[in-house]
Amino acid sequence: MRRFPPSPSLERKVERVNARVEIVIACEGLVTEPKYILDCAKYYGSGMVVVRVLDKTGVPLTVVRAAIQERKKLLAKYRKQKELGPVDGCFRVWAIFDKDDHDVDEALALAKEHKVCVAFSNPCFELWPILHLVDYGAQDDRHILQKLLNQHMPTYNHQSSPNIDFDSIKEHFDIAYQRACLLNQSRDAEGCTSGRPSTTVGELVIKIQQNGKVAARRAAANR
Repeated sequence: MRRFPPSPSLERKVERVNARVEIVIACEGLVTEPKYILDCAKYYGSGMVVVRVLDKTGVPLTVVRAAIQERKKLLAKYRKQKELGPVDGCFRVWAIFDKDDHDVDEALALAKEHKVCVAFSNPCFELWPILHLVDYGAQDDRHILQKLLNQHMPTYNHQSSPNIDFDSIKEHFDIAYQRACLLNQSRDAEGCTSGRPSTTVGELVIKIQQNGKVAARRAAANR
C-alpha cells in the first residue's frame, strides 16, 4: 500500500505546537498574580508561551508543595515522550508568593531543593508593579504598598479590584527590572537576601520573554 506524507499544513501545525513553551505557576494569590502573569505571556511571550495556573493556593509552603508535585508529574510525562527534547526545556514550574506575615524560609529552601523556580516579593507582590511607576526603596509594610500602588494606579484596589493595569506599565519593564535588581543587590550586600524590600518577579518575566523569542525562532525555522 502506498503511503502518503502528511500535508504541509498539518506538518506546520504540529511544529508550531511543539515550539510553544509551557510555564506552570502556583500562586499564593487568586487574582492579582495569575492575571498579571497571563498578561505578560500574551504581551512579552510573542504568542509562543503558554501559562497554566494551578488551582492549588494557600500559604507559601502549600504553594511550593503544589509546584513540586506538578513538576514531578511533568517530568514523568516528558520522560516518556523523548521526542519532545530535553526534559527541562519543555516546561518551567514557578511558585509565586510573598513574605507578608509568613515565615518563608522553609518554603524557599524546599523550592530550591526540588528545582522549583520562585518569584518572591517582600513584603508583597505590589512592590513589583510599583517599581514600574516610581523608584522605591522604603521598608514599608504591605498595607502601605497597596495604598501606594492605588495612588499611582487608581484602577487598582486591594480589596475591591486587585487587578494590575497591565497596559499602564507594560512598556516600563526595563526600568522596573533595573530597580528590582538594585534592591536585591542591596539586600544581598546587607546579608539579608530576600529581605524587605525585594522582589524576583522580574526573573519570571525575563524567562517569559526569553522563551517567547526562542520558541518563535524555532517555529520560524520549521516553516
